[in-house]
Order: sequence, then C-alpha cells, then structure tokens
Amino acid sequence: MTRWKESLAPLRHRAFRYQFAGFSVSVTGNMLSLVALTVGLLEVTGSGAAAGLALGASTIPLVVFLLIGGVWADRLPRHLVMAGMDLVRGVVQLGLGAMILTGEVNLGLLIGLQVVFGTAQAFHLPAAGGLTAFTVPKEDLQRANALMSITRSLSGIAGPLIAGGLAATIGAGWALLLDGGTFLLSAFLASRIRVPAAPPRADGGLLKELSDGFRLVTRTPWIWTSVACFACTHVAIAVFLVTGPVLALQEQGGALGWALVVAALGVGDVLGDLVLLAGYRPRRPLLVARLAELLLVPALILIALGVPAPVQAVAIALAGAGMTAADSLWITTMQQHVPEDALSKVSSYDWLSSQALRPIGYALGAAAAADGATAAAVLAVMAAVVALPRLVSLAYPSVRELRAPQPEQAPAN
Repeated sequence: MTRWKESLAPLRHRAFRYQFAGFSVSVTGNMLSLVALTVGLLEVTGSGAAAGLALGASTIPLVVFLLIGGVWADRLPRHLVMAGMDLVRGVVQLGLGAMILTGEVNLGLLIGLQVVFGTAQAFHLPAAGGLTAFTVPKEDLQRANALMSITRSLSGIAGPLIAGGLAATIGAGWALLLDGGTFLLSAFLASRIRVPAAPPRADGGLLKELSDGFRLVTRTPWIWTSVACFACTHVAIAVFLVTGPVLALQEQGGALGWALVVAALGVGDVLGDLVLLAGYRPRRPLLVARLAELLLVPALILIALGVPAPVQAVAIALAGAGMTAADSLWITTMQQHVPEDALSKVSSYDWLSSQALRPIGYALGAAAAADGATAAAVLAVMAAVVALPRLVSLAYPSVRELRAPQPEQAPAN
C-alpha cells in the first residue's frame, strides 16, 4: 500500500497539481471531441467528406508549426503558452459546437476554425512537454509522467464512451460545447501554475534557435535515434489499424476478435503505466525502453500469421504495455538530460515524428487492405520497420549506457 501511495508523490507539489488537473480535464475533453466532431458533422451534413476535411485541416498546421511552437515555448513561460493555447482551443470548440447545434455548417468557417485549432496545438504540445521538469523535482519526474500517461490511457477509453452517450441523447454539439468548457478550465488551471523564472537568454532569432534545436537533435544519438524509432512505430501502428480489421474478418473471431485486440491494446497501455507508477526505476532507462518497444514486433507477426484472437490480444497487450512504459521513460530521460532552455524544441521534434508520418502509414495500410495476403505481408514488413531502428539505436553506447540521475530528496512545495 505504501508503494502505491508513493505513486501519487508528484501531487504533493502545488504546481504539478494544477498541471495534472488541467491535463486531465483537457485530454478527456479532447478524446471526447474526436467522436463528437465526426458524429456531429455526419448528422448535419450527411457526408463523411466534411469530417475528413475538418480532421485534415487541423493536422496540416499542427505539422507545419510544431518546430516554431517549440522555439516559442522555450522563449516564453511554458505554462502561460499552454494557458493561451487552451483558451484558443476552447473558443474553437465552442464555435464548432454552436455550429452543429444550429444545423448550419459553413465549410469555410469549419476549415478556418480547425486550422486555428491545429495551430494552437502546435504551440501547446511542446510547451506541455517541457513543463513537467519545472513542476516536480527530478526524483518525481518518472511518476509524474506515468500519472499523466495513465490519465491519457483511461481518457482514451472514457472519452469516446461519454461522447457516444451524449451524441445519442442530447446531441454531438453539446459534447463539443463540453469539450470547449474543459479547455477553458484547463486554461485557468495552467494560469495558476507558478514556476521559477527562467534565466535571461540571448535572443538569437527564430532561425538560429531552429538551427540550434536541429543540431542538438541530430548530434545527440540517444535523441535522434529515439525520434526515428517513434516515427517508424507510428507508421507501423497506422498500418496495423487499417489492415488489422481486414485480417480479423477472415478469421473465425471476425469483428468481435478485432474488438478484443483493440481493447487489449488499451489494457496494455494502462499496465505499462502501472509498472512505472509502482516504482520501477531502471538505471539505464533508454536501454529498457528500446527492449520494451521490441514487444511490438512479435505482436505484428502473430497478427499477420492469423493466430487465434485471444493469442493476438495477449501479444498486443504486452506490446501496448511496452510502448507506453517506454514512452514515459523517454519523456523522463529527455526532461532529465536535455538543457532546460531546449526542452520544448526537442519535444517539438518528438511530436513531429509522431504526427508527420502517420498519414503515410494510413495510405500504405489502405493500399495493402485490398486482400488478406497483401495485408499480412505488409504487416510483417512493419515488424521489421519497428525492429531495425531499435537495433540501430541500441548500437550506440550513449543509448545503452545513459543512466538516470540518482534520486535526491527535495521538500514538497
């Protein structure tokens, strides 16, 4: 029991309590809106094209502005950047909710609002990635990141269910209004965070800071190999999400078997978070992270081979646990070893790697989904796409030997 009480140790710190509360409400609202927006637009327009345009319109500026967002998040107080961007996102979601409730969807306005939303995301995500290093002491970083990760995992389950319930009863527009309210609450909570002022820094200009961030990433093997690994994983997961149902429908388990596999992935995510919350602290976190990420390889191969659905579910649950734990270990390592004035820039490259190549994976999966044999072959290739960059990463001593700092006791805020 004492060990699990210690998992909540980051919440002893006032600044992190505000950060965690804001993150919890906004991420749940965000997961809710993923369902509410598409359902609402389908109800009003009767076409999936509007939903596709909306999602695409938010993704493009997110990718385009992520690196610039990382620069500005390192220049300005990160919590205030987050508060401002949450305010913007809240207003956008309120506008979308009102549009759907009135039944009048203006396509130009819809696209414009989504462009604003994606741009705000591009500035918010790097700021959030760099903030935790200032709201908790280093010895609590891993648990703080695991707490936020498990909240994200659980919201991925609860958000869509809440959205579905609201859409089926009072309407998807109200779900979007609720999402807008969560962002406004998150903005208020972020504005309440107090962290030490950053030391004065020389103003080298936007292009110089972009160049400095690029050099830091590309000249540090444990950073650039990690970013490359994540990019390959997101391509493979995108292919899996498209080809998996095709293969499942050929087997006896069918749609129910596929649902079991997807649910198992969510269960694995939670298990990975619980392992780190329980106090497991590897001395060489990136070595453990790379090995844990390799659990995805047998899962993809087993799914490609069409083994029974329960076996696939166990394999994908282990893969989910490995990927989620590895993600928290990576974020913690980055916060411990990257210079404070470059945290958000490095975080922006991390986010870019996870966003930019996913469409390629979806397109590849769609092309391979024409028949089961092709889908299985491409999924097996994805196993190699996941494995090879990990082996390259592990070939670098700076990845294998990078050690976590020794814990230092610090008084609670």
